[in-house]
Amino acid sequence: MNPIGWIEGLQGIGLALVLAGFLFAEELGVPIPFAPGDIMLAIGGVAIAAGRVDAVTLVLAVFVASVAGAVLGRELFAFLGWERLMAVATRLHARTPLERAADLLQRSGWRGVFTARLIPGLRVHTTEVAGVSGMPRATFVAGLLPACVVYVAAFVGVGAAFGRPILALIHQGEHQVLTGVLALALAVVLVVLVRRPLQRTLVALAPEGWASTLRIRTGSAGIVLIPACIGINFAGHAIAVWLRLPLFLDSIGTILCAVFAGPWLGGSVGFISNLVSSNTIDPVASSYSVVSLAIGFAAGLWARLNWRVTGWIALWLTCFAIASLVSAPLNLLFADGRSGVPAGDAIYAWLAAAHVPRILAAYAGEAAIDLPDKLLTVLAALLIAQGLPRPRAEARAVDLDLREAFTFIFRTPTWRRKVMAAALCLVFSWLVIPFLWFTGYQLALARRIRDGSHELPPWDHLGHKLKDGFGILAVLLLWNIPGIVLTIPAGLVGDSGASNGVLTALTALGSLWGLLVLVAEPPIFSQYLRGGFRAAFNLPAIVRRVRVNLGLALIVGALLIALSFAWVVGFLALGIGALATLTYASWVGAYLVGTYAATTDTAAGGAPQTEAVTLPAAIPRTQES
Repeated sequence: MNPIGWIEGLQGIGLALVLAGFLFAEELGVPIPFAPGDIMLAIGGVAIAAGRVDAVTLVLAVFVASVAGAVLGRELFAFLGWERLMAVATRLHARTPLERAADLLQRSGWRGVFTARLIPGLRVHTTEVAGVSGMPRATFVAGLLPACVVYVAAFVGVGAAFGRPILALIHQGEHQVLTGVLALALAVVLVVLVRRPLQRTLVALAPEGWASTLRIRTGSAGIVLIPACIGINFAGHAIAVWLRLPLFLDSIGTILCAVFAGPWLGGSVGFISNLVSSNTIDPVASSYSVVSLAIGFAAGLWARLNWRVTGWIALWLTCFAIASLVSAPLNLLFADGRSGVPAGDAIYAWLAAAHVPRILAAYAGEAAIDLPDKLLTVLAALLIAQGLPRPRAEARAVDLDLREAFTFIFRTPTWRRKVMAAALCLVFSWLVIPFLWFTGYQLALARRIRDGSHELPPWDHLGHKLKDGFGILAVLLLWNIPGIVLTIPAGLVGDSGASNGVLTALTALGSLWGLLVLVAEPPIFSQYLRGGFRAAFNLPAIVRRVRVNLGLALIVGALLIALSFAWVVGFLALGIGALATLTYASWVGAYLVGTYAATTDTAAGGAPQTEAVTLPAAIPRTQES
């Protein structure tokens, strides 16, 4: 019997008493994994919204049960004692949350009880710790009562507002349990089959170490290779779209670039190619940028492991697995399970009509296209690669350490206060000035990185940061004006439904201009750091920076685009996480810009380049023969 389904079938006073009983038992410390208190309260909220139970009756019942259970639980654990509780908690893997709750209660008294009971994972443990630590009853109850009010109100309210769709998803998932078990069994079999080849792969990677995966090495030989590979991707996908072939043909250039220039540059080419296609021939291509990035990265690792003709089968199967496994969920999310290729869509529709689970139907439709597509893609890329000369050793290359970019923030002793200041600027960004401070702080950080320091700058000189924030936003606006102007004619006639080839071409050019500005942000920002507003429009200097190392410019530009969307993940934390993720992503981007500026400043000034620029994350080197 499904206990959740049984509970949902109740109504009236019976439902209220059952929910109160579960909450009372949980507060006593009885583990109820199939019916946690959060879910019970949400079910109560759904019942209130459906009119199956009186709101006052249910809220009073669960509130009294929560308070009574917590008070009685405190008395029981007071008899148990701290040492016995820790012995039991260690076996149940609950020692860490108990120690966290104890530390919070010892420092904060009743305020600690209130705070800890609202932290996920500490609510019941707070009662246990209050008992074994001998906290006075009055202090415990003073924090318990307001915490229970907030807890009950929050989850009952969430259940009343959003519970129905959430519970519907749970029910839908329950019907797929057998499918999930079968998929898990297949995954176990697959792991057993590929374990030894994977071990051999890890051994092959050992000389450079997995840590080197986060170190990007780029030379300047890609000035012709990179745009040519982007062009190959665009042309292949355009041919497949226009001729309605049962193929994608959008990764030939990605794999070719990865084989010659390494995983990061190959992934960046794939990422940028999808953005180009999205702005011209395939509006949904940008949603699959992560697929192209993963294919390019995998192909680059393959080239580092095994440059042999007989290894192409492994590359083909790897690219097929990445494309099909990653694209199928994206198809469900953005296209109702369809891949956009008629043959694959027909397979998906047939399987869905046969009541096959949607995820399996979507995967089958995607895999049927990806299997031949990636075979032709890999063969074409490797044939082109064999016909081209291998790149010669570069006299000058650049190392970019992404580990340093993602971790330098936490080495500043006062980083928490600085993050909090940035979060406050974002909270009040609607006042404009705090947002300009936030933007100006990024430029101050990029300048500090350019000058060789990895410490977060202080939040001082706010007038200068305000000026910098306004200046760089004005620079970006002015650079994007040509793209905006090109798209205006189509916008003016869009409502009339008229179709005009010239307007379509202008719109595509405008979108491509906007993409070009995004990719060119590293040299534009570097120019602003060097000479201010006017320097950001010094086109010859920007071109000189790009020519120093086109691969580095492309990788940093692609990373900045990816980081600009990273903050969206923060909304999974109910909006609060967006403050932290946007701040973190912005400061990592500032690090990359500062590193790029330090690497290219000499070329931008027009002076001859020197052979040594000492930076921990951007080190020009002489390659050994």
